Amino acid sequence: MNAAVPILHDDEHLLVVDKPSGLLVVAAPGRSGPTLIDVLSAQLGQRVHAVHRLDEGTTGALVVARTVTARDAMEPLFRSHAVRREYLALVVGRPSPDAGRIESRLQEIDGVVRVVERGGQQAITHYESLARRDRLTLVCCRLETGRRNQIRAHLGALGCPIAGDRKYGYRARAGESFARPMLHSWRLAFRHPLLDVEVAVEAVPHESVLRP
Repeated sequence: MNAAVPILHDDEHLLVVDKPSGLLVVAAPGRSGPTLIDVLSAQLGQRVHAVHRLDEGTTGALVVARTVTARDAMEPLFRSHAVRREYLALVVGRPSPDAGRIESRLQEIDGVVRVVERGGQQAITHYESLARRDRLTLVCCRLETGRRNQIRAHLGALGCPIAGDRKYGYRARAGESFARPMLHSWRLAFRHPLLDVEVAVEAVPHESVLRP
């Protein structure tokens, strides 16, 4: 990757960056090549540390720590759901109702996160439909919990898979072409654990179909 990763917020402890598509945040088994953390560390000339994750194809706002101390201070905020996270998702169909709360238990089975009756982990997603895009709908999702693939699994189980997300049920129609699941980390806000100030960031989507 040659282009610099855009930085949306920067202080002596934390960064919020605009993650591009096609990069893992950290290394994964069986995968090679630089990660977002590798790219950012080279870009900044210092080793930085992951605080949370976005899927490889997901774009948008992501918190990164400059120091281990800052990483350790941020992690409890994510565990206690004290970070407000809003995403934009372009989904197939129209959610019914247009806005609501999805609560279920999620469990990874054979590499896919699924809604299960027993076991798994509690997951809660709030959603609101924003605009129609032909057979698609632009939806804002707010995470109350932050499980792996949570939004993708919840919207797929709702019968409205994310455009481009074949893993969770998307099937293309003639004329449709999505290079990735159309999911974008749009807004992120939290109380800085070391500076005691509010941090609120918005990452404008590059793709016009993801703009409200």
